Amino acid sequence: MKYYVLLIWGDIEPELYGPYGTAGERDNQAWTLRTEHGDKHGIYSLDVSDTGEPSVEAYSGGFFE
Repeated sequence: MKYYVLLIWGDIEPELYGPYGTAGERDNQAWTLRTEHGDKHGIYSLDVSDTGEPSVEAYSGGFFE
């Protein structure tokens, strides 16, 4: 499994971060991005399975609190 953070700047322009070796590393990056850039942008986890299947999930509001 490969772990990424998908940041959508202003909910318009996508930028991909990763891959990360673990979900924890990915989540730490998401937290860092929210801390550095505020809540005006969409931040999503994007996981890619070993067979290439992508899965995108929104972080819950409580994750960043």
